[in-house]
Amino acid sequence: MRPALLRLLKRPSAVSFLGDLVSNPLGIEQLDVSRRCIKCQIRRDHKRAAFREDVSLSGAGADSTAQQTRPEPEAAFKLRVHDITPTRKQHTTPSIQVQPDLTEKNNDEKHWVLDPDRLEYESDVGHLNDIGSRLVDDPSRRNDFELWEELLRYRQRHYGEKGTLDIWEGMTQRVDGVDLPVEGEQADLFWQSFVGIGLKREQVLNDLADYAGELWKRTGKRWPRFHEAVVGGFLDRGLPTQAVHWHRRLQDPHLSHPNDIVRVLDKALSCEPRNYAGPFLASRNEQVDSSRAGLQAFKDMCRATEGHRIYNAVIPALISRGRYVDAIFMHDFLVNRRDLPQSFEDIRPLLEYTQQSRPWPSKKIKEDVKRIKKGLIGLRQKLAPPDSQDTDSRGQSQPESGGTATEEKGGNSLMEEKPFKDEFGARLFATTAVTLDTIISGLQMFGVPAIGPLSLREMALRANGSRDILEKIAALRKGGIAIRDSTFSRLVEKLATENRDIMLHDLLHSDQHPDVLEDADLQESLLVSYYMARDWRQYNLTLTILSEISEDGPDLLNVHFRKHIAAEEWTAALATVDEIHRNGKMLSNRSIDFMIEHVLTPRVPGKAPHPKRRHRPVDEEAFLIRTLQQVAEFGGKVNPELWLEALKRLGMANFCRWNEIRNLCLWLARHYATSENPPIARNLSGSASNAGKSTASSHLAEHRSVLRRVFNPQMQMALVAWGFKLRPASKKKKRYEIPGAEGQDLVPWVRGLVLLRELQQRGVWISPGLVRRACRQRLAVLFGRPRLSSRRWNRLLRRENPYEASRVVGDLIKVWGPSLFGGQEKDDLEGLLNPPNSRLSLRRSRANRLQAAQC
Repeated sequence: MRPALLRLLKRPSAVSFLGDLVSNPLGIEQLDVSRRCIKCQIRRDHKRAAFREDVSLSGAGADSTAQQTRPEPEAAFKLRVHDITPTRKQHTTPSIQVQPDLTEKNNDEKHWVLDPDRLEYESDVGHLNDIGSRLVDDPSRRNDFELWEELLRYRQRHYGEKGTLDIWEGMTQRVDGVDLPVEGEQADLFWQSFVGIGLKREQVLNDLADYAGELWKRTGKRWPRFHEAVVGGFLDRGLPTQAVHWHRRLQDPHLSHPNDIVRVLDKALSCEPRNYAGPFLASRNEQVDSSRAGLQAFKDMCRATEGHRIYNAVIPALISRGRYVDAIFMHDFLVNRRDLPQSFEDIRPLLEYTQQSRPWPSKKIKEDVKRIKKGLIGLRQKLAPPDSQDTDSRGQSQPESGGTATEEKGGNSLMEEKPFKDEFGARLFATTAVTLDTIISGLQMFGVPAIGPLSLREMALRANGSRDILEKIAALRKGGIAIRDSTFSRLVEKLATENRDIMLHDLLHSDQHPDVLEDADLQESLLVSYYMARDWRQYNLTLTILSEISEDGPDLLNVHFRKHIAAEEWTAALATVDEIHRNGKMLSNRSIDFMIEHVLTPRVPGKAPHPKRRHRPVDEEAFLIRTLQQVAEFGGKVNPELWLEALKRLGMANFCRWNEIRNLCLWLARHYATSENPPIARNLSGSASNAGKSTASSHLAEHRSVLRRVFNPQMQMALVAWGFKLRPASKKKKRYEIPGAEGQDLVPWVRGLVLLRELQQRGVWISPGLVRRACRQRLAVLFGRPRLSSRRWNRLLRRENPYEASRVVGDLIKVWGPSLFGGQEKDDLEGLLNPPNSRLSLRRSRANRLQAAQC
């Protein structure tokens, strides 16, 4: 008997079934399969065997009439014995049917949890096959979350993320009407597990957010930590941009109170952003210190959240980490959003820090800190008790260096101002029972110094056209009431002055809060949305807003470039780059980063990227190279890592885009020339000043650095290897002409050496040792001792190689020179073709052989 069959017969279910067969030799056993599958029924029957036997023995003396009149439950499973033609007359005892009680049912339900086979079967719910065969398919069990918890824990232990995804799909696709719990440890387990996989799979997170929204609309219930788990999860993973996006999406309804945003503060302060464009940009840090990216993301979340009062939590958290400069600027940000400190102790550390004499990172930061310090002094006058004010005033009697008298004057002016809430002013102007002239007179009487954008909007809505708006603004200013500077107020006055009534109407009736107009990133995303939806009125309004707040100037060419990239309008994007350079401007670093993020498909290190499905296809590498070349030709600085990444993607393509590799390498060598007469040196006249010569020297040093970083040792060896990445031509095909060595009868695989020789002639430093090492590695693949390679191209070239080793070695020497192998090809050709292997190489070869043997 085979071992597999023997193991099958030793199972408890098989033993029980065989026992039933032996105990009833004259009958044919038929299971009631009308309700359950046979596999499930067999497992249930052997668990009831012992219980039935005990009941049958104890019920032998019971009243048979009572047993016959007892109703038979429909759900009871029983073993039917059907007599066949007997050989002799035999009295059979009627079978006893047992009424199952709740104790048996509960024990049965708990027993299967210990059965690994049953757990595997019941937890396999991530599909739509065999509906009705699992416990969770039963309508009475679909909301049994103890059952779901056991299935989830088992699936997570054995399958990890894939198992969690199976349970999620089972809850949402296989079974209908499952409402996840929102309170308790069980709720935390489910939601945290699904959020964890959603942070890695965007589609799952979108589905989970939609599910949570529908659950809230239908039942009014939600998991209170959903916003914190998603937003904080992205911050933990170094993805602040995604964190801001999901905050805007989830704050309604998953943010109970605006102050709850502070729950993600710690994760924002410890956020170390990853580079979205891939590892080739890891060394790029021109924009912002990585330690402040999380804080900037937190500010963006605050801009999208109205009514927060988190000053007392944010500023102490920054101070406790020693980030005083960030705390100063965060103070200014919160005060501008009307999130004010409650006591003098809240601002005391900041005031003491600003009063100390210390060097600042830049002149701009120094000026900003000086401005913020004036506001701190004004707040001190308002918040400090009288005794401390007298002490502070005596302590400040001696003027400090840097103009303390001016600061005290600014503090007094702030003290004289009477607080006036913009929300109250807006309600006042919106009251139709009071005329605008009466409101303006009342504000003058009470000494209101200024009104905010909300009040201005309500006043403009009640005015009769652009001219009336300008008259009301003039009346306010004549009465000593200023209008706080903001993008909204500037736009209202500008549009009214230019009589652009349609756009002014759209601005005043917009559903955007005036503070949102300060967020350039949000406005740019809205611009792209309106552009793709062809909503030209909103598009033109957003374009006008961006012209006020963008750093690109009124033409917004960089904004238009990013817009075309987001809309996948590749030709228009390239035309915009040309226009930028014609106007004497440069493509900004932000635009370059945006292009890389949206154009290049992410890839696994060491492997080519998988093709990305787009609405409008584009040659990613060609688009990137053309754009970067234009930037470099017009004097812009391009990170060498970008050139390196472009070469890697061209070389790792399926058939190695060699012509584009060669063209790019030669262009780089020509543009960053380091020969004795480079273009920059030739442009300098003989009477150039020493300053001009030093500038040229710095340019030359910078160009040499770029070439060294692009054509590093790994890239030099890669060019040799990519030169061999060419399938041998058949006799029917035309002979391959090597670029740079036309007309020479050479093996096509030497094209990498031809390119390196051309680069060397143009001033690029090439290491002969690296070239020799790369050539020997390729020769070992083609002619060395047989060993199984894990790379398909290596196996294909070795199998289809039509050349002899002496021919290939001779052509390599013909291109590079006799110094390539130092004469070893004559003395020891076998040793040349079989270089010593490293331990890692031997271990890899052994693993490949084992894998091939298993296949």
